[in-house]
Amino acid sequence: MTALTTTLHGSTAVLSLDLPGEPVNKLNAQVKDEFDATLARLRDDAGVKALVIISGKADNFIAGADIEEFTRLTTREEFTRLSREGQEMLQRLDDFPKPVVCAINGACLGGGLELALACDWRVASDHPKTQLGLPEVQLGLLPGAGGCQRLPRLIGLSAALSIIMPGKTELAYKAFRLGIVDELVPKPILLATALAAAERLVAAGVPGRPVRRARKGGLVGAIFDRSWPGRQFVYRKARKDTIRKSGGHYPAPIAALEAVKAGLERGMKTGLRVEHEKFGELAATDVSRTLIGIFFATTALKKDDGLPVGITATPRPVERMAVIGSGFMGAGIAGTVVSTAGCAGAGHRAGASGEGPQGGHRHPDRPAQAEADHPVRV
Repeated sequence: MTALTTTLHGSTAVLSLDLPGEPVNKLNAQVKDEFDATLARLRDDAGVKALVIISGKADNFIAGADIEEFTRLTTREEFTRLSREGQEMLQRLDDFPKPVVCAINGACLGGGLELALACDWRVASDHPKTQLGLPEVQLGLLPGAGGCQRLPRLIGLSAALSIIMPGKTELAYKAFRLGIVDELVPKPILLATALAAAERLVAAGVPGRPVRRARKGGLVGAIFDRSWPGRQFVYRKARKDTIRKSGGHYPAPIAALEAVKAGLERGMKTGLRVEHEKFGELAATDVSRTLIGIFFATTALKKDDGLPVGITATPRPVERMAVIGSGFMGAGIAGTVVSTAGCAGAGHRAGASGEGPQGGHRHPDRPAQAEADHPVRV
C-alpha cells in the first residue's frame, strides 16, 4: 500500500500522507522514496501550478522520523548519512519550482516540522491537538534535516533557540504568533484555506521571509537577531544558561547551538554540513541511546494494561464506589462517576466521605451533581 495519494483541485495538486498500518504519520524509508518520486512527477506536470501537502490522518500531521528505523543504525557514518539524506530531500522540496503550501492538523513534530519549514506557506488548524515543535534534543539529538537552519531564518535567532535547544513544542496559536505558521483557521476549513493560499501564491508569488517577519522583533529583534554583536551575545547567553541547567552532561543543546550559529554566520551550506556532522556525532553517543531507550520504555508503559504478555482477563463489574474526601475534587469525581456510569439505572451506589472547607463533616447533599438522582453515602 502507498503512503501518498495525489488528487487534483483545479491546477493545484493535493498530496495526502497516510502511512498504512500506523496510527500516526512518520518519515520512514517508504515515505521518503514515495515523496521524492511524487515531487519529480509533479514538477514535470505542466497542468500542476501549485502543491498542497496535508495529512490523511484524523489528528496527526507528521509525528517525526521513524525512531525504530533509526535504532537499526549503529555507526556515526550511518547516522550522518541519514541526516544528510533528509536534508537533501527537504532541499528538493525547498527548491520546488511551484508554490508549496503545508496544511497542518495535529502533531507536527521533528521531521514533520522540518518538512513544513521547507514549504512556502504554512496553514494550521486551531485544534488543541495541533502542536508544532522540534523535540529532538530530548532524545539526545538535534534537528538534522535543516531545522537548525530554516527556523532561525523564519522567526529569528532568539525565538528559534528557545524552541530548538530545550526541544520545545508549541500550540498552534503560539506558533502563529511566533511566525512559524502563516494562517490559523478552524479545522473544517483547513484544506479550503490551503487551496486558496496556493492559488494566491500562484497569482502573486511567494512573499519573501523578511517581509513576512517584518511585524516581529522590532528594535529588540534588530539589535539581537539582525546584528553581529547582538547575535554573539545571544549565543553566549544561550550556551551559559544551558550549561548551568544541564551541568554539561547533555551535549545535544550545545551541538544544536553550534549548528545554528554556523548557518547564520557562515551560510546555509556550511550550516547544513555542521548540522549533519553534529547529528552523526550525537546519535552514536551513549547519552542518545539511553534517552531513546527511555522514550521507548515510556511509550510502552502508556500501553501497559497490567497483564503479562499473552494473558487476557475480563474485568469484574463495579457495583460500589467510594471517594474518600468530599471536597471540591472529591465531589467532582463522585458526580462524574455517577453521571457517566448510569449508577441509578443499575442500582449501584456511590459513596463520598470527607471534611468540608472549615473542617466539619461535609453533608451528603453538598455535591449537588451526585445528589440529584443517585444515593450518596457518607
